[in-house]
Amino acid sequence: MEFEIDEPRMPCPFGMLAATMALMTRYADPASGQTGQGVHEVHPLLARKIVSNLFFLQHHPALPEHFAQVVAQVRAQWKALADAKAGRQAGFTSMAALSTTAH
Repeated sequence: MEFEIDEPRMPCPFGMLAATMALMTRYADPASGQTGQGVHEVHPLLARKIVSNLFFLQHHPALPEHFAQVVAQVRAQWKALADAKAGRQAGFTSMAALSTTAH
């Protein structure tokens, strides 16, 4: 039995935009009681996924050039935020490791 495999297609830019906005909303209000993960674990992951989505939106062929420029600027700000969060997370993790090994 043969399966027909569709050619890979570019995702809809409006779907990507909606998904990215949902991630941004979750980042702004992490609702830590709804997950087993705390804010320290979730925030860096959300920020990196937002940066990734913005990268693909920035280069999406269906979007106007001016829209892509705005997305590029937003992506640069989110990337700086994600990098800062990752640095703080690494510091938080190493401090937690030190406190557990010191006893």
